[in-house]
Amino acid sequence: MMSARLILIGVLACGVTANAYAVDESYYNASDIPRMQPYCKARLVPGAMPEGWEYWIARIGENFKDLHHYCAALNYMNRYWSARNAKDRGYLLSIAMNNLNYMVKAEKPDFVLRAELYSNRGEVFRLQGNSVQAVGDFRHAIELDPKLTRPYLQLINYYEGIKKRGEALEMATLGLRHIPDSKALQRHYLELGGKKPFPEPIAAPVADSVPPPTVDAVPVPEAGVTATPANTDSKQTEPAAVAAPPPIGTPANPYCRFCP
Repeated sequence: MMSARLILIGVLACGVTANAYAVDESYYNASDIPRMQPYCKARLVPGAMPEGWEYWIARIGENFKDLHHYCAALNYMNRYWSARNAKDRGYLLSIAMNNLNYMVKAEKPDFVLRAELYSNRGEVFRLQGNSVQAVGDFRHAIELDPKLTRPYLQLINYYEGIKKRGEALEMATLGLRHIPDSKALQRHYLELGGKKPFPEPIAAPVADSVPPPTVDAVPVPEAGVTATPANTDSKQTEPAAVAAPPPIGTPANPYCRFCP
C-alpha cells in the first residue's frame, strides 16, 4: 500500500513538473487581446477587421499579410515577462525570435513598422544574451526612424549596464536632437551628466521654395494717374487716323471714275 502511494505521489509530482513547463504556442489567447495593438487585433482576432484588407494595407503596407508573425512575436514577448521559470522564458523567446526573423526576411520597403520590428528583435537578442546583435538592431531601428524613442532608451540602458556612461550620454544627446520633447530622454540626459540647455534640435529639412511663375503685373495707378497697360511700350504712339478721300465731283476731286 505504501509503495502504491509513493508511486502515485511520484506520478503527480511528475505531472506538476511537466505542466510547469507547458507553454501556450498559439498566436494569441484571451489574456493577450487587451494588450494588442489595433493592427494586431485586426490581423489575428476573427471579426476584428470590419475596415477590410485594403484599409490596413494602406496603413501598414504590403506586410500586413505577414503581420500575424509580428503580432505573435509581441504576444510571446509579453508572456515571457509573466513566465514562472527560466525554461519557459527561454522557450518563449525562441518562438518570438523565429517570428521576428520571419518578418525581417519578408519586410517590404513600405512596411511602416520596420523600426519597431528591429527594436523588438534587438530586445529579444538582449534577453538572450546576444549583445552585439542587440546593439546592431537598436542602431538600425534609429536609422529607419530617428524619431522613435524606444531604441535610444534601449541603448542608453545597455550602455549604463556595462558602465559606459559616455556612450549612454551620447545616445541621450542624439535622441534629444531628434525628439526634444521626450521626458524620458531628458531625464537620462541630466542623470548622465548632461547640462541645460538641452541639445539643440536637428532642424527639419525645409523644402526648396519654388518661385511662382513670372506674371506681367498690372501696376496699380496712383490717384489721378491713368494706368498704362503692362504690355504697352511707353514710346509707342497711337496710329494716325487715315483721312477719307474727298467726294467725287468736288473741286478737290473733279474726276469721274466711270468716264472713259
